[in-house]
Amino acid sequence: MMFDIVTIGGATLDIFFQSSQFKLIEKDGSTALCEVYNEKLDVEHAEISSGGAATNVAVALAKLGFSSSCITEIGDDVAGQTVMKDLTDAKVDVSQVVKVSGEHTAISALLISQDGARTALVYRGASRMLEGTDVRWDTLQTKWIHLSSVGNAELMTNTLTWCKEHQVPLSWNPGNWELERIKSGELKPDLSAVRVLFINRKEAGMVLGKDLTQESDWKSEWCIVGPHISIVTDGKNGGKYCVDGKCSEYSAKEVKVVQETGAGDAFASGCIAGLLKEKTLVEAIEMGKEEAAAVVQQMGAKKGLLSSIDLANPTPPLL
Repeated sequence: MMFDIVTIGGATLDIFFQSSQFKLIEKDGSTALCEVYNEKLDVEHAEISSGGAATNVAVALAKLGFSSSCITEIGDDVAGQTVMKDLTDAKVDVSQVVKVSGEHTAISALLISQDGARTALVYRGASRMLEGTDVRWDTLQTKWIHLSSVGNAELMTNTLTWCKEHQVPLSWNPGNWELERIKSGELKPDLSAVRVLFINRKEAGMVLGKDLTQESDWKSEWCIVGPHISIVTDGKNGGKYCVDGKCSEYSAKEVKVVQETGAGDAFASGCIAGLLKEKTLVEAIEMGKEEAAAVVQQMGAKKGLLSSIDLANPTPPLL
C-alpha cells in the first residue's frame, strides 16, 4: 500500500503531573525544578496518554486526512496497549509496529510547572530497540518519511540511504543521541538526503558549534549546510528557517500555554502537511504554527491536534 507518510522513531507512554507547588530555582543561569527529598507532594492535575515523535506525527497527519503508517517498537505490556489504541483509533497503519514480549514500552514522567515548562524523566525501553532490519524496506511505499531520534546508527543510515535512492522526501528530527555523535564525528549522515531538518535552538548550536543561547549569536548570519531546508524552532519566540544558505525568522502564535510537550512534533506535522499539499514553505510553516499552538493549550501531545477543518479555520491569537 502507498502511504502519504511513514514515521520512524519512538513511542512512549507519557504520564503528566502538573502542580503549582513545584518549586523553580534560578541557578547558574538555568532554572531548576526542586522538591524536598523523601516527601509527598499533591498535584492538581494528572493525565496519561501516548507520546513519542513517531506516534505523535503519525496521528497528527492522520487527523489531517493523510494516510499514515508508524514504524516503532513497543513492549507487550499495558503501556504498549495504550500506544496501539491511540494509533488505531486515529486510523494509523500499525502493520510495522514491532511488539516484543519481555521488552518494556518507553515511559516518560513529565513534571509540568504553572508556566507550562516541564522536566521529563525518561525510560527509553523498547523505543531504543528498533533496528534497521525491523523495517521492510523492500515493500515500503510512501510519499514521505519522517525520521525522529532512534538511537541506532544503522537505522538512521538505512533511512537516509533509502530515501535518497528512491527519491522520497525525508524530514528528520534528530535527538541528543544523534547530535552528540554528529558533533564528535562518530556519525556522518548524508544530509543531502534530508528535505527538511527540524531541530530546536539549543540543538542547532550543537550542530554549528555556536552558543546560540546568546542572543548575539542567534541573531547573527548562520546556516546549517546540507539539508534542502532547515527549520530551527525556539518555542514561544518562533524560530528560523534556512533555504539555500539564507535564513529568515518566523514568529510563534501567541496562546495560553498549558504545557509544551509535543509542540515540536505538532509543528513538524503541520509543516509536513503543508509541503505534502504543495504549499509554499512560508505557508507550511504557518500550518505548523497552528498545530503547535493548538497542542500547547491542552495536556498531552495529541489531545489538541487539529483536523483538516480546524486547520483551515484557525482560532485568532491572544491580543
